[in-house]
Amino acid sequence: MKKKIAKILALFALVLGMTVHANAQDILANGIYYNIISDTQVAVAPAIFDGVNQYEGCIILPERVYCDGINYDVAAIAPRAFWQSQVTEVQIPNSVTMIGEAAFADADQLASITLPLGLKAVSRYMLAGTAVTHVVLPEGVTDIGMGAFEDCTNLRTVFLPISLQTIGERAFGYCTHLNEIYSDAATPPLTMGDNAFEGCDNILVMLADGTTTRRYQDDPVWGDDERFSLWIDEGLAVMPTMSQENMGESWTALTLGNSLAYKIYGPDGYLMALTAADRYFLPVGAQSTDYLVVPTTLMYDDEDLQLVATSEPAAIEQIEEDKEPPITILGYDGAIYIGGFNDGLWTFIYDVYGNLWYERPAVDSWISLPGQRVYIVKVGNTVRKVFLN
Repeated sequence: MKKKIAKILALFALVLGMTVHANAQDILANGIYYNIISDTQVAVAPAIFDGVNQYEGCIILPERVYCDGINYDVAAIAPRAFWQSQVTEVQIPNSVTMIGEAAFADADQLASITLPLGLKAVSRYMLAGTAVTHVVLPEGVTDIGMGAFEDCTNLRTVFLPISLQTIGERAFGYCTHLNEIYSDAATPPLTMGDNAFEGCDNILVMLADGTTTRRYQDDPVWGDDERFSLWIDEGLAVMPTMSQENMGESWTALTLGNSLAYKIYGPDGYLMALTAADRYFLPVGAQSTDYLVVPTTLMYDDEDLQLVATSEPAAIEQIEEDKEPPITILGYDGAIYIGGFNDGLWTFIYDVYGNLWYERPAVDSWISLPGQRVYIVKVGNTVRKVFLN
């Protein structure tokens, strides 16, 4: 209770600091407010009026905004910018290198986010109290701040980069559905105190090799076998799926929601995104552009399973026409349920090592399998990861 009170007081102090600047925005562009922070840079600012944050729905932040003859780089997101807002998914451009404290805290409808490749730290309470389900931290992030993901009760999968060094107090506190951590860090990240994962248990930790696994076993926090189960990552042996749809004239939406992480490469072969979001948005230009989408666990990039996305509207329409009807895949109380339009389709269920556990035509019923593990369920072209308690 004392820790909860401390968190409330800390957030209350942040809010008090915010009210002074609540209406001090310099630029309004496409529904987003910005403050000028240098001659060439702006930061995304809060949109709080009459005590209510006005941001809502899907937010795709631009790399630049134009004002009074100047193209400003969007370089930062201010503290509490989306605090208690009604945003549902956010895509942050690589021009952003700093995200302030509690930037998305208590935005309780935020389920999906793509972080910028240049991010160096996850600030205090940055995503606390949100509905995010799968998060990948880009290479270069060294620190996860206090309470960064606290009370993210929908969070299930986290990908940690090789650069990660420290995890703050209650960073993942009370993430009660956190099932998987893919850690590319060869040395166990130092946890500040013994409560970084307070309220969590039965977490599978996927690691690169046996040497790394032994280091984690010897660590007083990561070696707690009542909270963590350590495994060597051997990659996923099932084909991911992807669909596309037009989002007006400006964007193409890639639906990736397989609970995996993906690297997205631009037409010149450069890495433009690393995401575990349900959707990633590509700009539609004057000419057709192809992008490579490569599944990754951070430790392994499976280029044999790479997918191709396109910004050509006619191609997207063809993909939509060929797409299978929606299929429901759920895990609950030790069983997997498959429903929806699955007539004539086969069901394949694998563990995280690619071992086949189940193979037969899909049926609208529950499939019982051993609990406390992650399964990959493939029905037709639909693939989902499911954790069974």
